[in-house]
Amino acid sequence: MEHVDYNCIFCAIVAKRAPANIVYESDDALAFMDIHPIVPGHVLVIPKKHSRNLFDFDESCAPGLMRAERIVARALRTAMNADGLTVLQSNERVGGQTVFHYHAHLVPRFVGDGLLTRPEQLHAAQARAGEGLGPAEIADKIRAQIQNT
Repeated sequence: MEHVDYNCIFCAIVAKRAPANIVYESDDALAFMDIHPIVPGHVLVIPKKHSRNLFDFDESCAPGLMRAERIVARALRTAMNADGLTVLQSNERVGGQTVFHYHAHLVPRFVGDGLLTRPEQLHAAQARAGEGLGPAEIADKIRAQIQNT
């Protein structure tokens, strides 16, 4: 693997030196459950090559990363019975980035969830999205959908 930052937690996950509930892996990309999910089913998709963020993203990774996002998004929608999906991607600290390895957040959405517009409804969205499942069980559901595609 080129472009590795040995101090980066996401590079450690790619190298299998740190644990993660991985839902998809290709030559270029890796998708795994967020450890601090906005709602159950929240997945991160990263390039395997380290890039700090969109500003220094290695464009050769773009086609493989977008393909991985599309595969996981479709599986996530079916696995979580979601009505839609929000993709979030932040750059630099002022933009909300907290882990400095490019990553996209795939967040399942539901009609009336109020997510990102009315925080007081977050609990209702979490209850509907997760059906009481933990990250490992949700990861299993997403992997099953990927295998069916």
